[in-house]
Amino acid sequence: MSSERLLGINLQGGNRFEQHLEMLSETGWNGFFTGWYPEKTGEITRASERLGLRYLSIHAPFDRIESMWQEGSAGRDFAQGLIDCIHDCADHGVPVAVIHPFKGFLDHTPTKAGLENYALVVKVAEDAGVRIGFENVEGEEYLAALMETFGDSPACGFCFDTGHELCYNGGKDLLGLYGEKLCFTHFNDNLGVYDPQKTWQNDFHLTMGDGIVDWLGVMDRIDALGYKGALSCELLRGSDYAPSARERYGSMEIKEFYAFALNRMRAVVERRLRSEPIRMEASPRRGLHVGNL
Repeated sequence: MSSERLLGINLQGGNRFEQHLEMLSETGWNGFFTGWYPEKTGEITRASERLGLRYLSIHAPFDRIESMWQEGSAGRDFAQGLIDCIHDCADHGVPVAVIHPFKGFLDHTPTKAGLENYALVVKVAEDAGVRIGFENVEGEEYLAALMETFGDSPACGFCFDTGHELCYNGGKDLLGLYGEKLCFTHFNDNLGVYDPQKTWQNDFHLTMGDGIVDWLGVMDRIDALGYKGALSCELLRGSDYAPSARERYGSMEIKEFYAFALNRMRAVVERRLRSEPIRMEASPRRGLHVGNL
């Protein structure tokens, strides 16, 4: 079944784009995504075309994206940055721009100003033929407001992050809410909300199978939608909050890690990967230790 799917991963290392793309090609990946590097998009595109890899998505900047919901220049300026990112996607044939609706755990009230700012971005995406993948993150109210307001737009899509669903969205079935708009995925694993007072620290972006995400359930839900698009994972090789994972992944050469992640990705798609209970040990100095990695 895995050969029928276009499988992608986020590039793992610095600015050595061509080197990493060569490793992806050699290990068997079909595609990839990156953050937004406006001075490098052309270089990345040319290298991917030479290697036969699909540039699946650009993840738009999200630091201070909460300003999108504010009145005045801060919101408009951030909207212009997202618009520039979408134009870059269009110019280089990248089909999806992933956007975080919000950032933060304290505010829960979408604003008219925010919807007006996002309307500018959606309109540009419509004209450019780029799909926006609004991602499930913290602040579900903001995602709901965007989907309700722009859900009929052909540019409005949903990027499903499996780890965020578990640790930020309380396990709520967000595919059940927005699956008809699914256009991209961020597969990754974690241990759920092990400490609700340390919200950012729960989002480990572990390789699939190294946490407690129900991967059979994930694939059941995706297949029930009839979704045939790319499946991509978004992983970290190390997190200060999960030192056992950091030590394990960090001990691998990057190419070895890419191969390891692809084996796990194929196991998810082929339904060979099942969640198992894992041991957790809290350390006040080093964070959370993940057993059975």
